[in-house]
Order: sequence, then C-alpha cells, then structure tokens
Amino acid sequence: MDSEASSGGIAEAHLEPRELIRLSELVVRAGIDMLSAGTSGLRVRELMRAAASALGLDSFAAQVTFTNIVATVGKDGIYRTQVAEIASPGVDAHRIAQLQELSRELSRSKITPDALEARLDAIERTRPKYPKWLIVLLVAAACASVTVLSGGWWHEVLAVIPAGALGFAVRSTLGRWQVNHLATVLVSAVVSCAAYVGAANLIALVTGEPSSRLAAGFICAAIFLIPGFPIVTGGLDLARIDLGVGIPRLGYAAAVILAITIGVWVVAVPTGISPDPVPEQTGPAALLWVAWIAASFFAVFGWAMMFNSPLAVALASGMIGVLGNVPRLLMLEAGQPVHVATFTACVLMGLACAVVGRLLDMEKIIMTVPTVLVAIPGSSALRTLIYFDQRDVVSAMENGVSTLLVLIAMVAGLACARMLTDPEWAFTRPNPPWVRDLAAMSARRLLRRRSSDGPSAVPTGTDAPSVAPRGMTK
Repeated sequence: MDSEASSGGIAEAHLEPRELIRLSELVVRAGIDMLSAGTSGLRVRELMRAAASALGLDSFAAQVTFTNIVATVGKDGIYRTQVAEIASPGVDAHRIAQLQELSRELSRSKITPDALEARLDAIERTRPKYPKWLIVLLVAAACASVTVLSGGWWHEVLAVIPAGALGFAVRSTLGRWQVNHLATVLVSAVVSCAAYVGAANLIALVTGEPSSRLAAGFICAAIFLIPGFPIVTGGLDLARIDLGVGIPRLGYAAAVILAITIGVWVVAVPTGISPDPVPEQTGPAALLWVAWIAASFFAVFGWAMMFNSPLAVALASGMIGVLGNVPRLLMLEAGQPVHVATFTACVLMGLACAVVGRLLDMEKIIMTVPTVLVAIPGSSALRTLIYFDQRDVVSAMENGVSTLLVLIAMVAGLACARMLTDPEWAFTRPNPPWVRDLAAMSARRLLRRRSSDGPSAVPTGTDAPSVAPRGMTK
C-alpha cells in the first residue's frame, strides 16, 4: 500500500504544471514587492500585468488590497490562482522607482523567468540610499521647517530639532525590533512631544523668556509620523473607484493618526499646552518670506529623503513644494479659506510633479507625496484634541471640521491634477487616450467642419449631433 501511495504521489507531482507555477510565483512576487513599497493599487496591477505578458502568459487577473494580492494566471488553457500578503506596510520610494522602470521594460519586450527572478533579487537586495544618521538629521530639519510654517520662530525651532530627532530614532529602533506598529507610533509621539516640552522649558530657563508660541512646535515634533503615503495613495485609489485598496489604506491611515493623537494627548494634558492660536510672526516681510520659502523647501526635501527617494527626486520635490506652498501662503494672507488655498496648492503641485516627472523621467508618486505634506493641518488637529479634552465641544468641532476639510482638499487637489495629466485616472476604459490624442482628434474634427460648404452646414457622420432640437423628435 505504501509503495502504491508513493508511486501515486509521484505520478500526481508529474502532472503539476510546474512551469505555470513558477511563472505565477514570479508575477505575484513582483506585485508584492511593489505593494510593500507603498504605491497605489493601479501601479501594482500594472507591474503584474506587464510581467505576465512578458513571461508569455495568456491571461491575468488580480485583486489587490492594502496587504494582500489574489492573482490568477493562465496559459494553454490551464489556470492557477495564488494568494500572497505582506507582513506590515511600509514606504520605499527608491524601490517604487526601480519597479516602475522594470514595469516599463517588461511592457516593451519579453523576458525569461530566470532573468526576471534575477532582477527582482537585485531590487530586493538594494540597501537604503542614505545612512541612518543623515536621515535623522534631515527629519529633524523637516520638523523644524514645518514649525516655522505653523507660526513658530527660533525658540520653537531649537526645541523641535532634538525632539524630532529623538522621536524618529525611537521609531526606527522599535520598527527594527518589529514592535506592534501602532504601539511604535504612539510611543514615538509621546517621546517626541515630551522631549519638545522639556527642550522648550530648558531654553526658557536659559533665556529667561518663556515661549508664547509653544503650541506651534508641539505637534510638529511628531509630524514625521503622519502617514502621508497611505493618505495620498488611498485617496487616489478612491478617485479611481478602486475601493479594495483605497478604503483599507485610509483605514490604516486613520488608525495611525489615532495613535498619534493619543500619544500627543498623553503629553498635552499634564503639560497644559494651550489650544489657542499662536501670535502672528513679526519682523521684516522680506525676512519672513525668506524663512517661509526655505522652510517649504527643507520640509519637503527632508520628507523625501526619509522616504528613501533618490537625491535628484528629493531636490525636485523640494522646489515643487516651494512652487505650490507660496501661492497657498499668499491666499491665506488674502483671507481665503484654508481648504480652498490647500486645494489650489495641491493642484499646482500635482501638475508640476507630472510635468517634471515626464521631462526628467522621474516617478510622479514619489515626488507628489512629500510636496503636499507642507499643507498638513497639524495645528488645527492639535486644537481639536485639546478642546475635546477641555469639553469645549463647539470649538473642537470647528477645528475638527477644518482639519477634515483640509485633508479632503489635499486628496481632491492631487486627484484633480492626476486626472488632468494621466489618462488612466481620467478614463475607466482600457487603453485610455493621451491628452495629445484627444487634441489631435479635436483638431481633425475642426478641420473637417471648416472644409464644409459653409458655417451653417450640418456635420455628417460621426460629427452629427446625437440630440434633436427642442420640440422635435429624433
């Protein structure tokens, strides 16, 4: 019996479609690599579809969520379905760029399984582009820059720098130990905010002048914890009605923001941080604008480097951040609502990222996310939290609605820019036309109309109107 069972198992093993199994595993592996890097579900499916086509598979279909992929591939009438998942979400802009380049190559030519496996091995072995100590310093500089944009001045900046650096170092250490992600965020927020209050009190003790803008830097010390990539990519997924990816991403972002909120609240209540708006910054207008422009650049540049972006991409993101944030500040000075100014700035930054990405062959998504983080409503979020703790429900609701409107404006502005520059977001049909194709089509129709017998001539063929004049039947 044992020998018969053994021989039967061997016979069944020979019947397995081994080649199809390997091809399926490679396609899913490419998708998991892209998904774990933090990009949108559309790009994950694009890479998997390109890999399936380049490997010679006849059919491909996939369902992508925030942490899972279910893919079915077929060849010669045989189909295989495979499920894979990622252990924990993360962000790696350099890996996104590498996999996007691989996707473009696969869409142009065929590839052998061995060659694709070697490419994926090389991408997975790629080490971070920058040393950890440099990232710690740049994150601290980014937190200090956001402090300036939030109304803080030199006193708050000096307190935020060590607090942001310490908090980021704690987050990196806990992440390396694989501590629960939400617990890591909460502890890092507590450490950052507590260190900020301690540093601010020490500076006040040395100078003899307590800070009147203490709240401006309080939330900025932990601003690096904001889940920018999930918020942006989740919003873009929802813009394409890709609910399976977008809703879980935004749910994850909401959980992270809740953990940050609890961590900030733990420190804010016993230290008595005031929820009132800080006084306006004073000084020569030229000095203030130089500070705001420099802060806009270094905030975006620091976040881009934290996401492991290539240096050229980080520099381009910083300049685009300035391009979008200066009009936002001008609109705020002119009395425009915060969410209107934020929407306008995000549209401008999204369009600029599309243009620069196409001209310099850079990935749009890894430029877009850092640029919009200069508009994060940290101050209003902090006031919402403290007002709720003080049972001032009206003020809390006012600031909460303002915070929500700004977040919606950020995502809506980026989605609008993406629809204007990327046909895959503007159209739901396969093989959508590019803008230049639509322009050429419109030009051809205009030329046909001008060549008609007169301005009153009725177009024919495809140009004929599809709706009858009022009062007539069609």
